[in-house]
Amino acid sequence: MAEEKPYIKQQKLDMLDPNVIDKWGDPTKHPETQLSREQIDQLIQAGREMFISHLTKDGFPIVTVHLYCLLDGEMWTTTVRGRAKEQAYRRDPRCSICLSTTGLKLPFGGGICIKAHAEMVEDRAIVDRVCREHGRRYYGDEKAQKLLHELLFTPNRLAIRFKPLKTISWVNVGMRQK
Repeated sequence: MAEEKPYIKQQKLDMLDPNVIDKWGDPTKHPETQLSREQIDQLIQAGREMFISHLTKDGFPIVTVHLYCLLDGEMWTTTVRGRAKEQAYRRDPRCSICLSTTGLKLPFGGGICIKAHAEMVEDRAIVDRVCREHGRRYYGDEKAQKLLHELLFTPNRLAIRFKPLKTISWVNVGMRQK
């Protein structure tokens, strides 16, 4: 039986600072709890999945996990025409995107939440481009890239472009910035 590894390694516990844990909030008051612009960019580039929210008809927030890609400096994902997410974003484009460093090989720990507007894009050339970029982003092998593209690029596939309004970041609970 494999040895279980703790979620937070013991050697990281000495980096926890109780004075920081209770100071979450305004980044202008507590810059020690924020990721730098460079760290945010690194996280967006390295991230493997994003959690995105949408609001149901009754206003209840729902979060789903998605693949994403970057095209021309913008974040994109896809959905299928008729799904709840498409209908929700057409009613109300407000959403939040969350990315975490968990499981990534980055020299820092933390996460970001991006308040954004989701824009549904039906242009077939753009949808094709987003589906191809998903393949390139997630698979190094050309055959796998082509297979993912074929699976995604269906007649009812739509692209979703996210227009960021605000980025909120945090360093993992109580981690001291070096």
